[in-house]
Amino acid sequence: MAQFDEEPIAAGLDEPESRPGGIPLYVWVIAAVFLAIPVGLYWGDGAESLNLLPRLIIRALSALAAPLVVLAILSAIVSNDIRGRQGARMMIYYLINTMVAMGFGLVLTNLIRPGVGAKLIDLTNPPVAPPRKSVTDLLIELVPRSVGDAFAQNNLAQLVLLTLALAIGLVKIRNEQQARGETTYKAVVDLLNVGFELLMRVLLWVVALVPLAVFGVVASSVGQSEGIQVFRSLIWLIIVVLIGLSCQVIWYLVVMMIFARMSPLRFLRGATDVMASTFSTSSTAATIPVTLRALSKLGVSRQSSQLAACVGTNFNNDGTALYQATAVLFMAQALGFALSPIDQLIIVLTTLVASVGAGGIPSGSFVTLPLIFAAVGLPADKIPVLLTIDWFLDRCRTTSNVLGDMTVAVLLDLTHDSAVSTVDALDAATK
Repeated sequence: MAQFDEEPIAAGLDEPESRPGGIPLYVWVIAAVFLAIPVGLYWGDGAESLNLLPRLIIRALSALAAPLVVLAILSAIVSNDIRGRQGARMMIYYLINTMVAMGFGLVLTNLIRPGVGAKLIDLTNPPVAPPRKSVTDLLIELVPRSVGDAFAQNNLAQLVLLTLALAIGLVKIRNEQQARGETTYKAVVDLLNVGFELLMRVLLWVVALVPLAVFGVVASSVGQSEGIQVFRSLIWLIIVVLIGLSCQVIWYLVVMMIFARMSPLRFLRGATDVMASTFSTSSTAATIPVTLRALSKLGVSRQSSQLAACVGTNFNNDGTALYQATAVLFMAQALGFALSPIDQLIIVLTTLVASVGAGGIPSGSFVTLPLIFAAVGLPADKIPVLLTIDWFLDRCRTTSNVLGDMTVAVLLDLTHDSAVSTVDALDAATK
């Protein structure tokens, strides 16, 4: 059974956004957009030189992404004991929800095709389409030639395979030592946590420079004769993501009706404060206390609530997965790449893993995008274009993530020991 503290705290997730000068990051991003537009219009084609800023920042993020994802997954698996039926059920529920979310994103993006006509192709130096891959190629690429090669190429599939092998080994060592009353394993866990926190500190410094990347990419795009078409396409991307997130919320409500016999209105009324808090803070971890109170009012036991809302913070990122899958396919359309079904399967698998790794990383959905781009051979230098809308969509997808946590908590409580639920109900009644 999962273990957690009475008042759980999501370590390393206290502040989801860097605050340069004490001002929220999204304010700097919006200011950069409004400042870059007149600069691009005035400078014209000369603003192309400002494209150096986003290229440098993306290179820095790409360098940090692989070790961050590895340490995030290792730390999440080793630090949380999710053995037992409830832990297994939770992971299955999260897997199903995430797959459904990515399905919504890919279907809508293939149907609406928001990236077509975005004019992101540089006709003087057009990007080379990624080579077609067979199933055999995918299987061979799962095994790296060396550990260093996996990191050097930012190959997410290889990194995850190595990470899972290490995590399983560490968990077995931890369990064996706990059975013998030994605590030597804690030194390794502490080292992982410190390493993760150290990289996050460096990441926050890079994230603080994101407004400069936004300024550079907006100014250089506006300076081109057809650059404004890029931002028209981004409006369509926002629409597609919002429709997808709405479909995901409807999925949650349908699941509540069918399996929990809970009316959608009751669930939404119970989640009102949670949605407001999550949208305003853009942080799943910061909303945990509000989520726990809301689940208690819905009659969910304390154990199921803490398992889904606290441990689940590291693993459940339905909205993030939907956005990442949509963003990658959008960029492929904008660059004129036709992704095959195999390529889209790669997007699903890498996004599934990246969304788990992004759970403990500030601005994680953006940080891990270069890894997903690399998996299907897309150039990462156009990613900063997405930053102009990421500050808004981040709040929307985080809200969807928390609703997913609440849904899983209710489902877990259906299979929870009735005696425990009764005790929790009595505890709540006496408060």
